[in-house]
Amino acid sequence: MYTSLVYLGMIALAFMIVPGFKMNPGHIAIIPVLVVYMFINSYTRKRNDIVGPMASAICLCYYALMLICLIAVDLSYTTRPALWLPLCLMVYSVIYIDRLFMYGIEETIAVVIYAVISYQKKAYPQFINELYMIIAAYVLSLIIGRIILGVRSKEGLAMAEVRRFSKVDKLTNVLNKGALVSEIDNYFNHRRENIPCAMCIFDVDDFKQVNDGIGHGGGDILLEHVGGLLLKSFRPSDIIGRFGGDEFVVFMPNMKEISLVEFRCKSLQMMLHEFTIDDKGPFTLSIGAIVDKGGHSRDEVFRMADDALYKSKIGGKNKCSSWVVDKDTKFTRPVMVFLTSLDEENALILFKEESDRFDILPCNDNDEAIGYISQYHNNIKIVVVEVNDESLMGGLAIRYIKEREFFRSIPVLAVVSNDDTISLAKEFGADAVLKTDDPNETFALTIKELSGV
Repeated sequence: MYTSLVYLGMIALAFMIVPGFKMNPGHIAIIPVLVVYMFINSYTRKRNDIVGPMASAICLCYYALMLICLIAVDLSYTTRPALWLPLCLMVYSVIYIDRLFMYGIEETIAVVIYAVISYQKKAYPQFINELYMIIAAYVLSLIIGRIILGVRSKEGLAMAEVRRFSKVDKLTNVLNKGALVSEIDNYFNHRRENIPCAMCIFDVDDFKQVNDGIGHGGGDILLEHVGGLLLKSFRPSDIIGRFGGDEFVVFMPNMKEISLVEFRCKSLQMMLHEFTIDDKGPFTLSIGAIVDKGGHSRDEVFRMADDALYKSKIGGKNKCSSWVVDKDTKFTRPVMVFLTSLDEENALILFKEESDRFDILPCNDNDEAIGYISQYHNNIKIVVVEVNDESLMGGLAIRYIKEREFFRSIPVLAVVSNDDTISLAKEFGADAVLKTDDPNETFALTIKELSGV
């Protein structure tokens, strides 16, 4: 745009003050070049993704065409020395920002082309004078370009450092919340289909008591140490940040192995357990981790990782709860989660009457049941749980549902084998309790009353 305005102004000025000025083919050829690139410039200003090699190629083509036109202008005059080409060479390095050799090569080609044609068209003394002027302009352009690139490089590094520090949490040296969310959002905005990822949420156990016991200065030291352990324990490509207070998040792109995620998390717990502040310790972390293989959104992945963290909290803290989230199943009926020690076949036999009304998700442990609840809570109408006071089967799952506000409305039917376990199931928060030897009609009626199905 500025080039076009300057050019039009110079043409107008030439008509006013230069005696006998006439436009030659070189002058006219510049006009369509400027018009075309005005539209290209308008288009690229609306597209933030045109950067790097593509932007360089557009600029190189523009300046190559401008050099050709100006060569034509200067060659059209046989009585005066070259003027526009030397000026363009010197200005070139000021307005075109790229690596020195890029425009150096292009300017060299322009100088050689002009010298060859000028030698053939102009008298030898004039040719020598023009060659001297053009070489001097060429050398000055390289010097100016080197100085400008050096200054801009320093400014760019300084700005990059400022941006880096603006993203970093000053205490823990990991990303702050804003930068963390921005980096994760950027990943999900460009995430390709079927590419797995993992998210871990870390929460320092009883951090308020830590602050009360060793002071806020000691609490800061602990958080700083946790930040350092996270940076050491995870990959450079992982996105590590402080989400707020004593909570940290690690997002792992292209991670599909839950065993590797668990290993890193438990190793970090062990390293923190050995850390002390003024002989105070040990310190512990509760961790929730998931591997998403189902292409879920950022909000869904974060929520399910937070569900896993909550499970660690109610499980006694200093725990690492983790599960793999596969692609969502498309259900045609309301969903029943059935947690039992029986195998899948026997579980379906036990509830064969209910399988006509429900899509049943059988599971054999608390983790699997909670994972289903986290992923499919919108489809689940009832959870049936076998409670066993010896193996702790079902108890944690019931507590999790009834203590987690997000899932509290899901009805839970506890199934017990003896009278002694009835009070335990009610203590956990079950909405109804039946014994395994109760009639099938009682089961069917209770499930209908609880689920509304």
